[in-house]
Amino acid sequence: MQIDNELDDLNLKERPAEAQLRRKFLTLADDTQECFPAIMFAAMRAKRVGAGLVITRVVQVSGMGHWRGLDEDMRTEAMDNALAEVQSLARLVKERVGIEAELIVDEGKPEQIISKTVDKDHTIKVIVLGSGSGRGGPGPLVARIGRGKPLTTRPVAITIIPGNLSDDQLNEMGGAHH
Repeated sequence: MQIDNELDDLNLKERPAEAQLRRKFLTLADDTQECFPAIMFAAMRAKRVGAGLVITRVVQVSGMGHWRGLDEDMRTEAMDNALAEVQSLARLVKERVGIEAELIVDEGKPEQIISKTVDKDHTIKVIVLGSGSGRGGPGPLVARIGRGKPLTTRPVAITIIPGNLSDDQLNEMGGAHH
Protein backbone atom coordinates (compact mmCIF):
# COMPACT_ATOMS: atom_id res chain seq x y z
CA MET A 1 0.00 0.00 0.00
CA GLN A 2 1.59 3.26 -1.11
CA ILE A 3 -0.21 5.98 0.81
CA ASP A 4 2.66 8.42 0.25
CA ASN A 5 2.34 8.08 -3.52
CA GLU A 6 -1.41 8.60 -3.36
CA LEU A 7 -0.90 11.67 -1.20
CA ASP A 8 1.85 12.94 -3.50
CA ASP A 9 -0.56 12.66 -6.41
CA LEU A 10 -3.26 14.53 -4.49
CA ASN A 11 -1.01 17.14 -2.94
CA LEU A 12 1.54 17.92 -5.61
CA LYS A 13 -0.16 17.38 -8.94
CA GLU A 14 -3.63 18.83 -8.38
CA ARG A 15 -2.56 22.11 -6.83
CA PRO A 16 -2.14 25.27 -8.85
CA ALA A 17 1.41 26.06 -9.97
CA GLU A 18 1.70 29.12 -7.72
CA ALA A 19 0.88 27.01 -4.64
CA GLN A 20 3.56 24.50 -5.60
CA LEU A 21 6.20 27.24 -5.61
CA ARG A 22 5.37 28.50 -2.11
CA ARG A 23 7.95 27.93 0.64
CA LYS A 24 7.09 25.13 3.09
CA PHE A 25 7.89 24.01 6.60
CA LEU A 26 8.27 20.25 7.16
CA THR A 27 7.61 18.66 10.52
CA LEU A 28 7.39 15.11 11.80
CA ALA A 29 4.45 13.53 13.61
CA ASP A 30 5.43 10.63 15.83
CA ASP A 31 4.55 9.12 19.19
CA THR A 32 6.75 11.46 21.23
CA GLN A 33 5.56 14.22 23.54
CA GLU A 34 7.79 16.76 21.81
CA CYS A 35 6.27 16.34 18.34
CA PHE A 36 3.13 18.35 19.16
CA PRO A 37 4.89 21.62 20.09
CA ALA A 38 7.07 21.26 16.98
CA ILE A 39 4.03 20.78 14.74
CA MET A 40 2.19 23.72 16.28
CA PHE A 41 5.27 25.95 16.05
CA ALA A 42 5.74 24.99 12.38
CA ALA A 43 2.07 25.71 11.70
CA MET A 44 2.20 29.11 13.42
CA ARG A 45 5.39 30.13 11.61
CA ALA A 46 4.07 28.90 8.27
CA LYS A 47 0.88 30.90 8.68
CA ARG A 48 2.76 33.97 9.88
CA VAL A 49 5.07 34.05 6.83
CA GLY A 50 2.57 32.79 4.25
CA ALA A 51 4.25 29.41 3.80
CA GLY A 52 2.88 25.90 3.51
CA LEU A 53 3.02 23.15 6.11
CA VAL A 54 3.93 19.52 5.52
CA ILE A 55 3.32 17.00 8.31
CA THR A 56 5.08 13.69 7.79
CA ARG A 57 4.23 10.49 9.64
CA VAL A 58 6.71 7.64 9.32
CA VAL A 59 5.64 4.04 9.80
CA GLN A 60 8.13 1.36 10.78
CA VAL A 61 6.76 -2.16 10.42
CA SER A 62 8.92 -5.08 11.41
CA GLY A 63 7.41 -8.05 9.62
CA MET A 64 7.58 -11.67 10.52
CA GLY A 65 9.28 -12.56 7.24
CA HIS A 66 7.78 -15.94 6.50
CA TRP A 67 4.11 -14.88 6.81
CA ARG A 68 3.68 -12.58 3.83
CA GLY A 69 -0.09 -12.25 4.14
CA LEU A 70 0.19 -11.35 7.81
CA ASP A 71 3.05 -8.94 7.09
CA GLU A 72 0.95 -7.16 4.46
CA ASP A 73 -2.04 -6.98 6.83
CA MET A 74 0.19 -5.51 9.57
CA ARG A 75 1.65 -2.99 7.12
CA THR A 76 -1.78 -1.96 5.84
CA GLU A 77 -3.13 -1.56 9.37
CA ALA A 78 -0.09 0.47 10.45
CA MET A 79 -0.36 2.76 7.41
CA ASP A 80 -4.12 3.23 7.94
CA ASN A 81 -3.60 4.04 11.64
CA ALA A 82 -0.79 6.47 10.82
CA LEU A 83 -2.94 8.23 8.23
CA ALA A 84 -5.82 8.56 10.72
CA GLU A 85 -3.42 9.98 13.34
CA VAL A 86 -1.89 12.55 11.01
CA GLN A 87 -5.32 13.55 9.68
CA SER A 88 -6.43 14.15 13.28
CA LEU A 89 -3.36 16.32 13.88
CA ALA A 90 -4.07 18.25 10.68
CA ARG A 91 -7.64 18.95 11.85
CA LEU A 92 -6.27 20.23 15.16
CA VAL A 93 -3.77 22.46 13.34
CA LYS A 94 -6.59 23.81 11.15
CA GLU A 95 -8.76 24.54 14.21
CA ARG A 96 -6.02 26.18 16.30
CA VAL A 97 -3.91 27.92 13.68
CA GLY A 98 -6.14 28.12 10.61
CA ILE A 99 -3.73 26.54 8.15
CA GLU A 100 -4.20 23.47 5.96
CA ALA A 101 -1.42 20.91 6.15
CA GLU A 102 -0.12 18.69 3.40
CA LEU A 103 0.10 15.14 4.77
CA ILE A 104 2.65 12.47 3.94
CA VAL A 105 2.59 8.96 5.36
CA ASP A 106 5.47 6.72 4.34
CA GLU A 107 7.23 3.59 5.52
CA GLY A 108 10.87 3.54 6.52
CA LYS A 109 13.24 5.27 8.91
CA PRO A 110 12.46 8.89 9.83
CA GLU A 111 15.78 10.29 8.56
CA GLN A 112 15.34 8.48 5.22
CA ILE A 113 11.76 9.68 4.74
CA ILE A 114 12.68 13.27 5.66
CA SER A 115 15.57 13.19 3.18
CA LYS A 116 13.40 11.64 0.45
CA THR A 117 10.61 14.19 1.02
CA VAL A 118 12.97 17.19 1.00
CA ASP A 119 14.76 15.88 -2.10
CA LYS A 120 11.42 15.47 -3.90
CA ASP A 121 9.91 18.82 -2.88
CA HIS A 122 12.34 21.70 -3.32
CA THR A 123 9.84 24.17 -1.83
CA ILE A 124 10.58 22.71 1.63
CA LYS A 125 12.98 25.23 3.13
CA VAL A 126 12.66 24.59 6.89
CA ILE A 127 12.51 21.38 8.94
CA VAL A 128 11.03 21.79 12.44
CA LEU A 129 11.80 19.12 15.04
CA GLY A 130 10.90 18.80 18.70
CA SER A 131 13.60 18.12 21.24
CA GLY A 132 12.96 15.80 24.16
CA SER A 133 13.86 17.08 27.60
CA GLY A 134 13.73 13.97 29.75
CA ARG A 135 15.86 10.92 30.34
CA GLY A 136 15.57 9.87 26.72
CA GLY A 137 17.58 12.88 25.64
CA PRO A 138 16.77 15.11 22.71
CA GLY A 139 15.62 12.29 20.43
CA PRO A 140 17.43 10.47 17.63
CA LEU A 141 17.00 13.09 14.90
CA VAL A 142 18.09 16.01 17.07
CA ALA A 143 21.00 13.93 18.40
CA ARG A 144 21.98 13.12 14.81
CA ILE A 145 22.09 16.83 13.96
CA GLY A 146 24.08 17.46 17.13
CA ARG A 147 26.69 14.97 15.91
CA GLY A 148 27.00 16.93 12.67
CA LYS A 149 25.19 14.39 10.49
CA PRO A 150 22.81 15.98 7.97
CA LEU A 151 19.18 14.96 7.51
CA THR A 152 19.08 15.95 3.85
CA THR A 153 21.33 16.13 0.83
CA ARG A 154 20.34 19.71 0.04
CA PRO A 155 20.58 22.70 2.36
CA VAL A 156 17.52 23.51 4.45
CA ALA A 157 17.14 25.39 7.71
CA ILE A 158 16.50 23.26 10.79
CA THR A 159 14.60 24.63 13.77
CA ILE A 160 14.59 22.68 17.03
CA ILE A 161 11.76 23.39 19.46
CA PRO A 162 11.92 22.43 23.14
CA GLY A 163 9.32 19.75 23.70
CA ASN A 164 8.27 21.01 27.13
CA LEU A 165 6.95 24.47 26.20
CA SER A 166 3.78 25.79 27.78
CA ASP A 167 1.03 26.96 25.44
CA ASP A 168 1.92 30.60 26.20
CA GLN A 169 5.61 30.01 25.45
CA LEU A 170 4.72 28.20 22.25
CA ASN A 171 2.38 30.98 21.15
CA GLU A 172 5.05 33.59 21.86
CA MET A 173 7.77 31.69 20.01
CA GLY A 174 5.49 30.79 17.12
CA GLY A 175 4.29 34.32 16.59
CA ALA A 176 0.67 33.85 17.63
CA HIS A 177 0.91 36.95 19.85
CA HIS A 178 1.77 40.25 18.22
